[in-house]
Amino acid sequence: MLGAALLAQPCAAIPFQWEYTGSLNTQRSGHTATLLRDGNVLAAGGFPGLASAELYDPATGTWTFTGNLNAPNWLHTATLLADGRVLVAGGQNSGGLIASSELYDPATQSWVVTGSLNTPRYGHTATLLTDGKVLVAGGGDQTQLASAELYDPTTGAWTVTGSLNAVHFNHTATLLADGRVLVAGGNAGGSYPSAELYDPATGSWSVTGSLNIPRSDHTAELLSEGKVLVAGGVNDAMDYLASAELYDPATGTWTATGSLNTGRKNHGSTLLRTGEVLVEGGYDAAGLRKSAELYLPATGTWMVTGSLNEQRAEHTATLLSDGRVLAAGSTLNETAELYDPGIVAAATTVEGRGAIDHQGNEVTFQFRATQAEDSSILGQLSFCDPAADVCPKKGRVRSLTISGNSANLGGSVQLNGSSVRFNVSVTDNGVPGTSDTISISLSNGYSASGTLTSGEIRIY
Repeated sequence: MLGAALLAQPCAAIPFQWEYTGSLNTQRSGHTATLLRDGNVLAAGGFPGLASAELYDPATGTWTFTGNLNAPNWLHTATLLADGRVLVAGGQNSGGLIASSELYDPATQSWVVTGSLNTPRYGHTATLLTDGKVLVAGGGDQTQLASAELYDPTTGAWTVTGSLNAVHFNHTATLLADGRVLVAGGNAGGSYPSAELYDPATGSWSVTGSLNIPRSDHTAELLSEGKVLVAGGVNDAMDYLASAELYDPATGTWTATGSLNTGRKNHGSTLLRTGEVLVEGGYDAAGLRKSAELYLPATGTWMVTGSLNEQRAEHTATLLSDGRVLAAGSTLNETAELYDPGIVAAATTVEGRGAIDHQGNEVTFQFRATQAEDSSILGQLSFCDPAADVCPKKGRVRSLTISGNSANLGGSVQLNGSSVRFNVSVTDNGVPGTSDTISISLSNGYSASGTLTSGEIRIY
């Protein structure tokens, strides 16, 4: 659950385009970029084994050096912990592979060494679990790895957990809505299609449906509907893939969706506030790319959008608090640029999905509302109480107010052939592990209220 934060940040000059912002102080690629709780972005390490780290301030568009890593690093992972610190783990430098891990504290702008991995690795993934622990999976040392480990922030120690059924290197790992982790693809002397699920409750991995096309160096994003979009990468023949696939956790299967306009690997990928996915840069057969595309979940298609000003691959792409995307670094330069997805100044978003229990009847809901220039259309809401035979779908949100970490949404919906007004009040408690609250009322007298039994509410 995220704390409330009202947005009041000017956009780039032209919607759906990229514009330059302040350049990094040091050229870096294969680094990490992490959005901190204060809205700044922490860039750490990078090729060829850098110890330096920098902070990007969206308010000024500038980068400033912050504390140095204790170990120079690249191809590591960086994870924002529940307490706001950043965990950097593994990677490599001129001395070889790294088992050490470090914590960055934004309050002191310094790094401290924490427990070391049981196995040094790079090309791995790191996933923050719902219980606050971090799952590191796969990667490589002298060979590709099937091992996995858990970091406990309360003890600063790593413990071995269940091993993957197959080695995975340059793969993706995605936290699903139910708390499980999906690992997909990767390579071990060749790309492969296998996918697996990690269950934190049992600490074990189970094989799930395989990708339709073997791939590595691809990207994966969890869509708002709960499916996972995998895009691009390379196959065994080192062909640059334009294909994309969707994983459905309900069925454990992959289905093809629309293909990218340009095959690419080592590109950036970001889930936007709109639910669309922005992909930019990367390599193809001709080298580095500037082009960018948007995946539209409603149609399952990709649309070309504004191109980067610079060719980029092995860069970072970070969604800022105001909805813009920051692309930073590359194998060729230290520049950075911002993508404007068309969000207006002082935009405010409320998102939620999950279930509440009302007098024994489970009420499932999903809503999204974004303040837009046309204030008559803010977004959509749907919820359903099967026991009460109340299942309005896609009600239109026409009013949205936010006060602190609470929000009220109002609008209308068609129910049994007539228009019914609705009001939804939600509260994001802002504390991990604490239940959010919601109440729903309709003008026909129906109402429900309670705390979430699953899912979450986010107020921006």
